[in-house]
Amino acid sequence: MIHPYGMNIALALAAVLIGISLYRTNRDNPEFNLIDLLMENKRVSKVSCLVMGSFGVHTWIMLYLTVHDKMSEGYLTIYGATWAAPLIVRLFKPKPPEDIAP
Repeated sequence: MIHPYGMNIALALAAVLIGISLYRTNRDNPEFNLIDLLMENKRVSKVSCLVMGSFGVHTWIMLYLTVHDKMSEGYLTIYGATWAAPLIVRLFKPKPPEDIAP
């Protein structure tokens, strides 16, 4: 039998290992910078910080529900719609017209 907190510990360990991997990639590869995910025009973007934080929390909740056998189609649909909708809108959004210089 698995300890009641065994899966939570495994999820936390996986998150730490992913974090270490991202840190080492960021440190060893000058072309990859994790800070760029939170920056916009060389300034910290509040929207980017909120989106990344929200994504992390939502993903953790989904993993928690899955591990504890409480996942339902409704939760999965809400999660998918929350993160897929902006991408789909961006794909089909018309591009603004480019200004033509005389």
